[in-house]
Amino acid sequence: MYRILLVDDEPNILNALRRCLASIDVGRLDGDALKVEAFTSPERALERSEEQDFDLVISDYRMPSMDGVEFLSAMMELQPAVPRMICSGYADRDAIIAAVNEVQLARFIGKPWTDEEFADAVVALLRPGRARPRSQRQAGAPTQSVLAEAVAARVTHVEQDDDGSIVLSSEDPL
Repeated sequence: MYRILLVDDEPNILNALRRCLASIDVGRLDGDALKVEAFTSPERALERSEEQDFDLVISDYRMPSMDGVEFLSAMMELQPAVPRMICSGYADRDAIIAAVNEVQLARFIGKPWTDEEFADAVVALLRPGRARPRSQRQAGAPTQSVLAEAVAARVTHVEQDDDGSIVLSSEDPL
């Protein structure tokens, strides 16, 4: 199951995003369902993120108590590996660039969005088969296990794929 956190100060936008997410065929996600938690308060969303790890975080940019960059920056502290996306009608080029740079934004979707564009972005960020992000709370032992397995498998070559994933192999490239 993939857990998605939605944050927008407008309840009608949250409802529309939920409907769009509910329309995603689980076949596109290798049969894994989506569990969506939505908040109109970024502060409450952060509190929840202290209790629950998420696979994707989607936030509005302009909210009254805290903007999307501030919210996603706080999320980075809590869950640094989770992909972050902003869905906003505020399309100031400088603000988007700042968001990308400050919070390592994975995607920006403008409002209004098309359901297909939004669903495609979500599926791409969750990519079936991709290792699920791990929070700082979970990172210790599994990381050591993966490293031990890599050493045991005699990994001799490490490279970064176009999508940012790490590829390990026991053969040097030609």
